[in-house]
Amino acid sequence: MDLTSLSRKNTLWVFVIVYLFAFLVGSLVISYGVNNNYDPIMTGLLSTTIMTIIVFISSVITKNASMYDPYWSVVPILLAFEWMLIYKNFSLNVILLMIAILFWGIRLTYNWWKNWQGFKHQDWRYTHLKNQAPKIYLITNFFGIHMIPTLVVYIQLINAHDIMLFEGVNLIFIVGFALSIVAPIIQFVADKQMYEFRMNHTKNKSCIDQGLWKYSRHPNYLGELTFWIGIYIMYFSNQKVINFNLIYPILMILLFMFISIPMMEKKLSNRPGYLEYKEKVSMILPFRKKA
Repeated sequence: MDLTSLSRKNTLWVFVIVYLFAFLVGSLVISYGVNNNYDPIMTGLLSTTIMTIIVFISSVITKNASMYDPYWSVVPILLAFEWMLIYKNFSLNVILLMIAILFWGIRLTYNWWKNWQGFKHQDWRYTHLKNQAPKIYLITNFFGIHMIPTLVVYIQLINAHDIMLFEGVNLIFIVGFALSIVAPIIQFVADKQMYEFRMNHTKNKSCIDQGLWKYSRHPNYLGELTFWIGIYIMYFSNQKVINFNLIYPILMILLFMFISIPMMEKKLSNRPGYLEYKEKVSMILPFRKKA
């Protein structure tokens, strides 16, 4: 199906229809699990897996893997909200958790909506993966583009789920909450600065060295990692012991450090001045390595 001729507005309606259908099916799965006393984490995993398969099928039909792009930010809101209803926990810590997830998810979804150009556009990483191995792209699309990111994000949400099993707020929790609120702000500022830079350098494809990008080569990724670390700290505030849950944000860090960032930096390596910029500016943490 060729949808590249559709207007941007009409393509957004395609997303709305696909995601509403996926949400309906996912919610029915969770409802069935609750009614049969299944473990909420395993029920949520089954729900997000089925929703991912629905979005994957839509990406095959539309021939555009970017159908998956908003999934990262909208599904966590749905799952967290349904868990909150399951446990009927509306205490202050859960309300603050939901505020953080909503703030993060809405900002990320807004950024996708602002930059979405229509089905004539597909994330350059997906196109790169397709060009590298076109014969196995269907498999790469399902696992690499859809299922693995879904599982990585879902694993992060286990900490959010576990926060709903207790009540109370302490200083450690407030620190985690503050980080989870600051993180989307970092992402918003970084994205705004990048957008303005691109608008002012449409002909000159140089690398940005302004604002937050002056101190971190990937401040938007820094914000994403900070958010999930904040969620973990909120969870840790109740347990106050290092346990297996620490693995979840570490997996997210590894995903960015060894997959997302290397792919991005390989793409940017041919831009004028990028190698010099790379020598001066830290990859993630905000500081300049040289004067």
